[in-house]
Amino acid sequence: MAFIATMMEAGVDFVACDQPFASRLTLHILAAVAEDEARRKRTDLAAAKARGKKLGSPVARKTVARARAARSAYVAKANETTPR
Repeated sequence: MAFIATMMEAGVDFVACDQPFASRLTLHILAAVAEDEARRKRTDLAAAKARGKKLGSPVARKTVARARAARSAYVAKANETTPR
């Protein structure tokens, strides 16, 4: 919301692609709603995490785990072959 307000106060004209005919008032309202949704989402995610819920995609977790394992194996191999 602050970003939109600052841009408008600076006299920057812009058009929102998803709302090409939106007025300044409409853009302020949409920015306020988006800010509120983001705040609520952060609060909800923090509460879920506190309850022990694992956040994020299970596919992403597996991908990250595989990448970490591959990196560890690579580093171990490099340490074995590097003369000291």
